[in-house]
Amino acid sequence: MVAAGLGRQGGRELEVAARDRRTLELRQLFRVPHVRDVERTYETRVFLYFPRSFGITPSTWTPMEFYRDAHTFMRLHAPMLRLRDFANLEHSENPAAILRRELPRLLEETPPTSEALDTLAKTLGAELVDAVTQTARGITARLHEADVADNKTILIRDIEDCCSDVLRALGALRRVRAKARAYRTVAPPTLLPSLAFAEEYASAVIDERLAELARAIDATAALRDGTGAALRMRLAVARAAESVHRRRREQGFPIPSGPSGASPEYFTYRLGLLKKEMQRALYVDTRADRADPFVRNSAAMVAAGLAATWATLAQIPFLQGGLSPTESVALFGSVVGAYVLKDRIKEWTRAVLTEKLLRWDHNEELLGDALSCAGLGRIEGRVSEQVRWLRGEDIPRHIAALRQSVRTVRGVSEFEHVLRYHRRVVFDGGDTPVPDGFGVQELFRLSLDELLKRLDDPVDEVAYYDPQTGAFEQAQMPKVYHLNVVTETIDADTGTQQLGRFRVVVNQQGIVHIDRVVERASILGPADESLPVRARDPTGV
Repeated sequence: MVAAGLGRQGGRELEVAARDRRTLELRQLFRVPHVRDVERTYETRVFLYFPRSFGITPSTWTPMEFYRDAHTFMRLHAPMLRLRDFANLEHSENPAAILRRELPRLLEETPPTSEALDTLAKTLGAELVDAVTQTARGITARLHEADVADNKTILIRDIEDCCSDVLRALGALRRVRAKARAYRTVAPPTLLPSLAFAEEYASAVIDERLAELARAIDATAALRDGTGAALRMRLAVARAAESVHRRRREQGFPIPSGPSGASPEYFTYRLGLLKKEMQRALYVDTRADRADPFVRNSAAMVAAGLAATWATLAQIPFLQGGLSPTESVALFGSVVGAYVLKDRIKEWTRAVLTEKLLRWDHNEELLGDALSCAGLGRIEGRVSEQVRWLRGEDIPRHIAALRQSVRTVRGVSEFEHVLRYHRRVVFDGGDTPVPDGFGVQELFRLSLDELLKRLDDPVDEVAYYDPQTGAFEQAQMPKVYHLNVVTETIDADTGTQQLGRFRVVVNQQGIVHIDRVVERASILGPADESLPVRARDPTGV
């Protein structure tokens, strides 16, 4: 995964990543109200700068086509739970601890519902995987830092703690499964399979993250300094991976290799299904606002009426008769022309009225009640979004300054088409807000297929003179393009504004890598067009 952004504890900073080679993903975490009848409002603006070489213009990629290629997912998330918290069955916000406390209530007159227990089991699997992923990738990122050799003692401790926490968290999950089996005669039939799925999914992802961590250690040359630091790290990761692998074999979970390994196709297919099953219960439901279609339909009716009136008025002289042949032919032509223009008039009128009456392209209602069945509250809110192509004078000055602040090739300016995606999210605490520690994670995914198919071949044949050999050479060199992305997020309640600029390097085959060009800055108060920015890369990006 190619990503540029902050980690698990970084607040609601927007992170830009590549979900796959052809899909750009923007992630951010929203804090939701934990008090009744309190609202929290967030604004996100994403400015996409398309160079002329991409062939992406307002006429080739309309807002409707943008929405066709874009998908947004929102799910409940517990960002403040650390990996070690999942090993603590007394932690008040640990889904494993909550589920463990709920099991004895199955013997009461009003037991917890099967939906509540099933949701807690899936929440446990999904959140444990998130915690492991963020912890492991945070360590991996530190292995790539320039001062890794000076911090190897701290890194050894953190890797050993990570491996220990992973095994203890899986042990806590096994204890919950054992306790659930003790109540199997009264437990819902879906509970035990859901807990088994949670352990299978979590252990498979843990195995993968440990392997990624081991590869990162091996690739860090600065650790091989004769002190044995790399060896200690690798031994800790290997011991944890061996323990996880042994447990998976004992439980009969599919493994990707070895004599008893599943076929690669079956393994990845099953893991994908388990991931969807774990996260499905946590998705926040979005429903179209009923006022939105009403306004759109009203605009469409007014436009249809104007178009029909135009066509009818054009026919009145023709119906009155008494015209010469020449006048009849001319009038007949005008009637035909009126019919031709009728549809255009209808479309123009509808577009103008819709833009004037509706500030937003789409309005949706949010409902996140996955935790309500477990007595943990619900999330309610509203989402609005808008897509517009901007002219140069329409781009805010602080956004334009951020785009121009650091250039790859200084002194060269390239004409770019700018598209702005604006999203507004409002969360309402409602009557039963979720507990402190839970929030909403938003994933905005944009397919780049429409962009990539217009690019040239990813390799250029370059001929040059090599002074070392005194010969003329020819080599294949990568041909890439730069898509610049400027992001602006605003927390309306605190007045905090955060800006970021990213360079998405692509070729015809997909995303090559993503660089964060400018450090995010944070201010209080309204957007300041003089906001200072700090370049990440002094060589220019």
